[in-house]
Amino acid sequence: MEADGPDPVVSVDAAPADRSTVANLPAHLLSCLADTVAGLGISPERLCMGLGFSVEDLGNPACRVSFRQGSSMIRRALQWAPRQALGLLIGERETIASIGLLGYAMMTSRTVGEAVALGMSLQKASGAMLQFEMFHDVKWVRVLASNRFPDPEIYVFLVEEAFASFLQVARGLAGASFRPHRIELAYPAPAHAAEYQRVFGCPVLFDQPANAFVAESDWITRPLATHDPLSHRQALEMLHAANQREQEKVDLFESVERAVRHSLHCVPTLADVARQLNFSERTLRRRLSDKNVSYQALLDNVRKSRAIELLANTSMSVEQVALEVGFSDAHNFRRAFKRWTGAAPSELRNSMQKAS
Repeated sequence: MEADGPDPVVSVDAAPADRSTVANLPAHLLSCLADTVAGLGISPERLCMGLGFSVEDLGNPACRVSFRQGSSMIRRALQWAPRQALGLLIGERETIASIGLLGYAMMTSRTVGEAVALGMSLQKASGAMLQFEMFHDVKWVRVLASNRFPDPEIYVFLVEEAFASFLQVARGLAGASFRPHRIELAYPAPAHAAEYQRVFGCPVLFDQPANAFVAESDWITRPLATHDPLSHRQALEMLHAANQREQEKVDLFESVERAVRHSLHCVPTLADVARQLNFSERTLRRRLSDKNVSYQALLDNVRKSRAIELLANTSMSVEQVALEVGFSDAHNFRRAFKRWTGAAPSELRNSMQKAS
């Protein structure tokens, strides 16, 4: 990394397909983490030591870090403050202004629903380390959070931070009276589970099939008092210009992974995915090859991420997890999981339970 220029970008040499080492995440979350641990008596400088960036870098809006660097810093913070609900603490401190230009674009949207949809479509501009999807019907809005890159040691932290910050962003848009209807979490209750009730003020359910922030759909139709069409358009143009180049490659990968994620029970072939994306199989294969990644690598990444997520749910057997990620035979799943992670499913589940 070259720290002297105006646009610090932290990078690590890696194989092209290993996106966890690509420096494309804004450092907002890590900056909040540094401020939070300082209040707990932990040196933020020590927290960053040896990771390729400094506390000063994190304060620069142009700074970009990789998922691997971010996860290393978070893991270190969790080790040094083991009895703190760090994810919730950080999420509570964040506001819609914390996510910079994207937050401004959301505030100038026409309605709460349009603002949230914009946040979903440009989530990486906020430095999101999880993958988010929004679904709504006449009664409920559900925002689902899942792994972008599997990292069991920081998984609970990331979900806590995301949902606590969702609450603050939603209140920044809809007003202080906003509260979710319920929170669903795909992991067992941690030692600090009582903090969830204090933060969210609604039912919190653990050991669920997925992580879901659930609110009544009436909220999404509410007009925003801060709506400004011209300012909104200007903010969008600036966001799109900044993101277009780096998004082209990632968009293809995530489009493929999204198609796979929605059909994991019956794993789609490359031809199936190509049809969903309006490509020919040959074109999709060539475009992936041009970017030095295979369909099998993307498929494995989705299956691994979902499997790790489900293993946090202790009510599911390994056999049930195997079926959920497209394996009809649990033995083949165990063998594949060992290849993906270096650990057996049961070993990883035990380590996740100890971590929580």
